[in-house]
Amino acid sequence: MALMLTLPGCASRDFVYVESANQDTRVRIVVIHHTTGDFQSSFNVLTEPSGNPVSSHYLIPEPGDPSYTEKDLKLYSLVKEEGRAWHAGSSYWAGKTSLNDMSIGIELVNQTYCRKSMEIIAPARPDQEPARLCFYPDFVDSQLKILTNLLEGILERHTEVKPTHIVGHADIAPQRKIDPGPRFPWQRLYKLGYGAWYDDDTVYKYWEQFRRATPPVLTLQTALHTYGYDIGLSGENDKQSRNVVRAFQMHFLPWQVSSEFSTETIAVLYALLEKYYPEELDSLLTKDQAVNKGTG
Repeated sequence: MALMLTLPGCASRDFVYVESANQDTRVRIVVIHHTTGDFQSSFNVLTEPSGNPVSSHYLIPEPGDPSYTEKDLKLYSLVKEEGRAWHAGSSYWAGKTSLNDMSIGIELVNQTYCRKSMEIIAPARPDQEPARLCFYPDFVDSQLKILTNLLEGILERHTEVKPTHIVGHADIAPQRKIDPGPRFPWQRLYKLGYGAWYDDDTVYKYWEQFRRATPPVLTLQTALHTYGYDIGLSGENDKQSRNVVRAFQMHFLPWQVSSEFSTETIAVLYALLEKYYPEELDSLLTKDQAVNKGTG
């Protein structure tokens, strides 16, 4: 027994840590989710083993939730930031897949729910699914205070995270996810210094331009892909495109979630590219002008 007790000490004396200058953080993306369930059910799902295991680095409760018994809201850390939480699933952003490997996942309790209609009203697209009516509660100020404090620390610890890489689950998985939904205050978050947003004057410039003629669908798909979205360049206003447009609108035009390439949507998309990806936008505009000249 005495020998066994000395072993940890021996091991620690044999361990030498010299920090190399040649390293960086694995974290490149922050993904924000809503839970749909209450605190206790969400906590259980995110921490207990199951046949479909999921987790997240952080969980933020919601006030007024009967399943949350603490007096004040607290931030729950469920996976260390150096660890890999299982929150993103099949995902893509800005050329990267398997986003669990490079992201931090943050869950906010927000009991969103949807109801489906089983009736499809004609005329309908061949790929049209039954309509859904979704209900999105507001996010509470006390939750957002915890979130912004958390984001401040994350960005200090992981300086590789760009403004355009603070995204929602719907952004990285638009074919299957809608969270954190259209009530999540992305613009408010941006004004506090976190994430990306557009400049109104730039949007107005493109809105005036595209009121006369909008780019072809293929160009718009390319623009969304340039910003970061996983979208097939089909040249058709197909189901996968509409799902991506829906995710984009929930993030940047939550008052106009139509899943269609409206003039306002296109103007916001181009304004974001001009602000965050100007060289890529120049290339896109040059190619579009060349196509237009070739067809003129």
